[in-house]
Amino acid sequence: MKRPEICIPVTDTTRDRIIQRAREFALLPAELVEWRVDFFAGYEKEIISVVKELREILREKKLIFTLRTVQEGGEENGSRFDYAVLLSDVAASGLADYVDVEIRRDPDMVQTVIRAAGQSGTRVIGSFHDFTRTPSEEEILHILEEAKECGADMGKVACMPSGDAEKGREDAVRLLAATEHMKEKHPDFPLIIMCMGEAGKMTRLYGGLYGSEVSFGCVGRASAPGQIELSEMKDVFDKLYSGKRHIALIGFMGVGKSTVSRALHRLSGRPEIDTDQRIVKQQGCPISRIFEEKGEPYFRQLETDLIDELAAGEPGIISCGGGMALRDINVKKLRAIGEIVLLTAEPETIYERVKDSKDRPLLNGNMNVPYIRELMEKRRPFYEKAATVTVSTDGKSAEQIAGEILSAVS
Repeated sequence: MKRPEICIPVTDTTRDRIIQRAREFALLPAELVEWRVDFFAGYEKEIISVVKELREILREKKLIFTLRTVQEGGEENGSRFDYAVLLSDVAASGLADYVDVEIRRDPDMVQTVIRAAGQSGTRVIGSFHDFTRTPSEEEILHILEEAKECGADMGKVACMPSGDAEKGREDAVRLLAATEHMKEKHPDFPLIIMCMGEAGKMTRLYGGLYGSEVSFGCVGRASAPGQIELSEMKDVFDKLYSGKRHIALIGFMGVGKSTVSRALHRLSGRPEIDTDQRIVKQQGCPISRIFEEKGEPYFRQLETDLIDELAAGEPGIISCGGGMALRDINVKKLRAIGEIVLLTAEPETIYERVKDSKDRPLLNGNMNVPYIRELMEKRRPFYEKAATVTVSTDGKSAEQIAGEILSAVS
């Protein structure tokens, strides 16, 4: 899993402050710096010389030159500058590593910038911004294909999710899914994706798990809604891309995750983490009460958030709740930090193991083999898609199962 690079924007208005900010940014742990020239209060004739100064200061970092218009979420101030001439001149100068050009502008203008960049070795980010909505997955794929076909070196989509929390999350998930599909189709075409605002933060932090290669953070003043402070973003990336290899056990309730976890602990010495128990301890109440009072979506988000915490710990045995693998983001996170082992069992075996349990909210009023089989079948595709290793638990001791797992993941 490739760790995304972090880009931080310079949004100061005066030349002196821009240069001072660049000197500060040169010392920070970000790989790229973007100069948002639409914030610049100086004259257009000064811009090339400012870019030259930035290039000299930011020697160890990549420099993105961006002139964002109001329609694309930029500053009104930027309308003073000639978009086509300025981008072409900067592209031709070779002083910036990247120039950002909106691909839905005049096609001849876009091609002029791309040709100028090609002559100097400057790379072009073909971008698309929508501050009113998140397009459909089909539209997003079409936009990214358009960026590739027009000759851009990298495709970028930034859009606004719904203000409704649940719909906003669905928008963010749709953008991530489109990113993954585009990456599967064109693995060598770099992508930058993000949803803005609060609901979009997950795309900035976890877009790399789906194929986004750059994430825009900030230091102090943000250049777009929902940007995350550099320190927070780096902390999450350090955890997710640390190379630590946990063993995450998934599967339907009653397959023996807790029992196998204990056996793995005895054989390997790794610490055990039971996600359900950890959530119960953090929330101060049983899972059945969390479901009853706050609903299943709330509980599922607790599971998602918990993986970040586990990523920071030493490699261990993570015994996941039965629904953990139902969320794609959970699977991506778990794969980033380790192996996902699917434990399986027959419905009859499951029934015998859980029939006396009082803390199985999904089986309340349905504690029988047919219902367990039906629910297992609904979840089976998700489990199988998530797993990197599958081990049956029927008729085996915990030590036998643990031995199979350790052999498979070593």
